[in-house]
Amino acid sequence: MIGLREYAESDLDRLVALANNQNVSRYLVYTFPHPYTRKDGEWWIDTGSKQNGATTRVIEYQGLFVGSVGIAPQNGWRGHLGEIGYWVAEDYWGNGIATAALRQMTEYGFVNRNFRKLYAPVLAPNFASMRVLEKCGYQREAILKGEVQKGGAYFDIHHFARHRQ
Repeated sequence: MIGLREYAESDLDRLVALANNQNVSRYLVYTFPHPYTRKDGEWWIDTGSKQNGATTRVIEYQGLFVGSVGIAPQNGWRGHLGEIGYWVAEDYWGNGIATAALRQMTEYGFVNRNFRKLYAPVLAPNFASMRVLEKCGYQREAILKGEVQKGGAYFDIHHFARHRQ
């Protein structure tokens, strides 16, 4: 069973232990660095996870913190949009956890936050994440060439989105 809950201060040690993995962080945004330090975890729990009105939740699997999922609302003329993202600790890959968490957060975004569209930018090599999005009804809308620079390399972004029905 997959559950979503708010972050707590007591999550810090587990967050740092799971997040400090280059295989987890290699395709994630700049706010998810490697190495992942206690200072990074403290910032995330205290500020980053709720910055600019974001809704971010711990993913629990069999009662254990195994990852995170969240939606960052956009503003201005894009205020009807939310950027959705997720990660799961490497030891838990391949168990359908990301798919279940993304389904729950997508429903939350449409029902509770009233977004008309949720989107996820995915770095080109991250085929597993693209498959998770497709299983949850997201469709690739665009490929943005050379959009992101990370670790000295440039990556295409595959832009996936799902519209509220």
